[in-house]
Amino acid sequence: MRLKYDDKTYITDNDLNVTTLGRFPEIVIKNEKLKKYFLKEFERDFLGGDEIISFRQSLVARGMNFIGLEEELLEYIENPDKSDLKDAIFNKTATGIGRGHSMGGLAGVTLGLQGTKMIDSALTGLVASRSLVTSGRRRSVGEEDIVIPTTIAKRDVLLKEYLEISRAAFKESKSFKEKFGRLDGIESFNKALSYNNPADLFIVLPLDTMATLAFEVKQDEINPNGPFLPREIHTLVKRFSDITKENGLGIMYKQRIEVPRGTYFHYNVFKDPNLPNYPSELAEKLNILTKPQLIDSNINLTNGFKKSLKNLKDVLEQTRKITDPKEIAKASIKCMLATRDLTGEYNEAVRVTILDSLSFRVWSEQKRHATLRQNVESIYSAAKRASNGIKEFWQQIEEAYKNSEDKNLPLDKIEKIIVVDKKLKKHSKLLVPYIYHTARQLIFYDKLVNEDISLRDAAFMIPRNIRLRNIENYDLVNMIDLELPLRLCSECEPERYMTSWKKRNLIAKTIPELKYFLQPKCSTGFCTEKEYCNHITNMRDYNKELHTKTKKEMLNKAI
Repeated sequence: MRLKYDDKTYITDNDLNVTTLGRFPEIVIKNEKLKKYFLKEFERDFLGGDEIISFRQSLVARGMNFIGLEEELLEYIENPDKSDLKDAIFNKTATGIGRGHSMGGLAGVTLGLQGTKMIDSALTGLVASRSLVTSGRRRSVGEEDIVIPTTIAKRDVLLKEYLEISRAAFKESKSFKEKFGRLDGIESFNKALSYNNPADLFIVLPLDTMATLAFEVKQDEINPNGPFLPREIHTLVKRFSDITKENGLGIMYKQRIEVPRGTYFHYNVFKDPNLPNYPSELAEKLNILTKPQLIDSNINLTNGFKKSLKNLKDVLEQTRKITDPKEIAKASIKCMLATRDLTGEYNEAVRVTILDSLSFRVWSEQKRHATLRQNVESIYSAAKRASNGIKEFWQQIEEAYKNSEDKNLPLDKIEKIIVVDKKLKKHSKLLVPYIYHTARQLIFYDKLVNEDISLRDAAFMIPRNIRLRNIENYDLVNMIDLELPLRLCSECEPERYMTSWKKRNLIAKTIPELKYFLQPKCSTGFCTEKEYCNHITNMRDYNKELHTKTKKEMLNKAI
């Protein structure tokens, strides 16, 4: 139920809306008798994963007729000597999923979620999943978008202060948009906002990934220190039983969540802060504050690896000499394929581990890159560290805000607590409000916790610019193909772009043989973005005409 307060309506963390957009696998039933049976017994007119996988998993041992599945199912309905179809499906599923066999990726659902921005931080770090979510970088927000946690809604004094602080921050965000331009303004100031606004999420969830969430919720429920996962995740998991049943996956799901076998990785930030955490331990030991640091590496430059690097360099160099747009488009595919060949054969030859300190907002973007193995600290540990740190400078921050000047702000110390973009440092009238509203929210977050508001509900007041400690593991494919080249592109979010170049330089210093290959994604021959930049012109002769024609050639192939 949405909350009505002072003649306004607000979304809460109890208003999650879930829409099923699709499912897999699915076969629409053609046989009328079978369709009638399924409509009566299962209230659906299609075969889902329960039937398709349970009856076709035996293909691992013998030939299989996929087209004849309906006839096979009909035998259980028409032949009295056969067992009940429901029992047959359950028993056949039990020989696969029920024994812990890895078939949970063969079935799943696609969902549309509408809720708070917490669904982004909580769900888009699932490795075996794909999603599209409302961007905090691009979307402007206003007072009408404020989200109110249900527990705070019940505390009138806290609610009034919560709304006042949130409204002030949103008002300043609107001002930033007007002064700084739409993208730069929103991108810069929105990091000072908390995740107390709405979000829409399009997400593909294989069965095993649904089990991942179910296991995390179960762990959260039995944790005497909890709960720590956002309320919406608990709500979503409670609906999984009905969602899977409606989409023909109910038996598989119920069996899978009872099997004591782990699932895929999930880069989850809503952890128990009372438990030991590797990134936090290393950061304290190594005194990591604002810059990435390479903490481990494994390098084995065999003769074959060196030869393969030379061959790839030759392919890239030849492509950069081509001036015909049609030929560039063709050659760029060859560059990509040559890179795949190299990483496929020598991916394990080099590896580096980097410890970094990213803003909550930028980590929330990075976690979506499933090929990059990561480990992040608890958001609650980070928030406690940030709130304790910012209190030390509150008097100076408040004074700076009153006087609209930053000359007495200890910016170097504040930057150890939060991320401040370079563009903000050039404008004190923008910098001071950015720090002021960040500090207000952090101090109020601490107050909420002291007033016995749970950490997961107080989290709606955590600004997105606080620093999160994160470990990133780069193998060869993520250095030169999948992850880093995307983030070295100037179209990348500014903070992530800047930190990625720092990481690139760390890797190049550690493995100089790779320096040539540690380039933006346009290193394959041309830029695929709307506008090109000096990254491509530093690698080859390039101009507007060549850019436009080559992109056109690329897209024409898709017609």
